[in-house]
Amino acid sequence: MLRYVVVAALICMAPLALAQGTADSAALAEAASKPVLAGKVDLVEGDVRFFDKNRRPRQPRLGDPLYEGDSIVTGANGEAHFNMEDGGYIGVRPNTRMRIVTYKAEGGPDDQSMIGLLEGSFRSVTGWIARLGGNSYMVRTPTAAIGVRGTEHEPLVIPEGSKVGEPGTYERVHVGETVIQTPQGTVSVRPDQAGFVPHRGAVRPRVLDRVPDFFRPTRNEGRFTGLHERVHAQLDQRREERRQFIEQRRKPQLDQRGERKSAVEQRQEQRKLPQEQRRRPKTEDERVAEEQRRERLQKQREERREQAQKTRLEREQKQRELQERRRAAAEKQGARRGTKAEEHEKQGRARKAD
Repeated sequence: MLRYVVVAALICMAPLALAQGTADSAALAEAASKPVLAGKVDLVEGDVRFFDKNRRPRQPRLGDPLYEGDSIVTGANGEAHFNMEDGGYIGVRPNTRMRIVTYKAEGGPDDQSMIGLLEGSFRSVTGWIARLGGNSYMVRTPTAAIGVRGTEHEPLVIPEGSKVGEPGTYERVHVGETVIQTPQGTVSVRPDQAGFVPHRGAVRPRVLDRVPDFFRPTRNEGRFTGLHERVHAQLDQRREERRQFIEQRRKPQLDQRGERKSAVEQRQEQRKLPQEQRRRPKTEDERVAEEQRRERLQKQREERREQAQKTRLEREQKQRELQERRRAAAEKQGARRGTKAEEHEKQGRARKAD
């Protein structure tokens, strides 16, 4: 008799478990689909357009959000400034195409910002993400990767065919220091200096003798006066406020999940814990060992990121070299055809003369 009662109870519980799993899956799907806020529009003038990750355009206005995955395109008279979620500030120059590739600013050690700059320029006072070091804050261009730590800097990309200057990636530093990386090497750029990597040729980045004249201030350049000091004076407080905000936002979700667990599940999880761990706190040696393990894992993650970055740059360099070889072969073939055509023309004139 007892056996039939247990079976009946299990049959009644199955739909509840299925409904709970469905609700959890729906909540996770909703969280994954929600766009990640990267910043908000602080200034917009002239021809400025946003494109989301699905290439859908929108016209930005003051106070509008900027999301992870958004592309920013400015025309000849366009300029847009952003207050970033990590406390930083970005001013996008005219004639620029860029994208917020990755962005996470929750106040934790795994915060990250990656910006893709295809053409044009922006000036940035970095926030707390750049302070984390490693590859936490990166700017990628067609020819280089720029690493930053607590800096006010200005990357610029001149595309092929432009009359502004030699095509390539330029990096100007106002405050702090940046590093330009390519498969051929790295170079550090310090205040009042500009680094350069050309589009063509596998050459090492270098620091120029002077800052090029095409680094010109815009009509809103006054917004950057004293901004670096004001931003960095508030970063620690803003990061802590952000961390607390994220914790408060997640707490109801965690509480709700905890309430869904039955008493049986909680007891099962409790049994899985070692008896010694439940009876006493961790010793100093255990805490040190755990910290060392976290540092090793963090170091391994950074090494994997650097290796992936190096592999990507090498692959892009090989693709550019292949395109150059194909272009040279096409030009050579065209020259041969031209020579043959001239010879046929000469032979035809000679036959007519005879």
